[in-house]
Amino acid sequence: MNKITNETKMIADAHLLAKETGLFSDPVISNRDELIQALKQGQTFSKLMNEIEIRFVSVTSLIIALNLKHNTEAYKKGIYKGFKTLLQN
Repeated sequence: MNKITNETKMIADAHLLAKETGLFSDPVISNRDELIQALKQGQTFSKLMNEIEIRFVSVTSLIIALNLKHNTEAYKKGIYKGFKTLLQN
């Protein structure tokens, strides 16, 4: 399995921070290429983060993150895996 690149980790970390602070930039985009370009420019997307949480984070980790405001290592691994799948595959 390939490791996550520094760029992908930075994008995921930006989304983790945006989730923590509630400050997503949420620019308007119209296709996947625009999404990838915006992510590389440091933009953050709340709906993308929600989708990655649903698809890649366990229910238990998600409940802890949402209700207790604590991102477990399993939660972070799921987020990293989601961004890696989106950006590196």
